[in-house]
Amino acid sequence: MHTLLRSSMFALAAASALLTAPLAMAETPWQAAHPARAQVLERAAQLDRRIAHARWMGAISPWRAAALQRQVAQVRWRQDLMARRQGGDLVRGQWWALNRQEDAISREIAQ
Repeated sequence: MHTLLRSSMFALAAASALLTAPLAMAETPWQAAHPARAQVLERAAQLDRRIAHARWMGAISPWRAAALQRQVAQVRWRQDLMARRQGGDLVRGQWWALNRQEDAISREIAQ
């Protein structure tokens, strides 16, 4: 029984190390200084709020609001795909490309 307890503790420690290792390795100096994913996602949430407000105010039609929300969802999907390919974060070029796409959506909401 004593051996079983030791092996269980060892298994728990090994599992804990495996779960925390990717988190420790994910942050590079660029990621620490520029949280690109969080910025892109926060901006997407802000765009969703603006679309909902514009629709509520009658500035855009329900169909146009749905089309814009699909574009915002596509930005979220693209950033997730890009980040998974880069080990959890975006490189600067990807971040800029996503920001340009969000800029275009923002201009469409304002029209």
